[in-house]
Amino acid sequence: MAFFLQIMAVVVSPLILIIGLIKPNWVVFWMKEPDRLWSTSLALFVFMGSFTAWSEIRMPHKSAGQMEREMDHQTELKEQQKQQQRRAPDQQNELKLDRL
Repeated sequence: MAFFLQIMAVVVSPLILIIGLIKPNWVVFWMKEPDRLWSTSLALFVFMGSFTAWSEIRMPHKSAGQMEREMDHQTELKEQQKQQQRRAPDQQNELKLDRL
């Protein structure tokens, strides 16, 4: 399935674009008066759709436990940043003293 989507994105959509720019009635043959805008739109739609589907297949989905751990990690980072801001200026890192 992923290989098919790659072929769609890399071969078919540029082919639709090139043929549609030269002879738009070959690509959008069902229209009475086809123009280059519709054939270009079709090529972009195929390109974006195939790459989106390919990336959805390739990306591993996160489980609920992983998402919860990431949210806990983010809240811990925010708490650490708040604690660093609450420290006395002489306890802060020397590099950050000029920002006060």
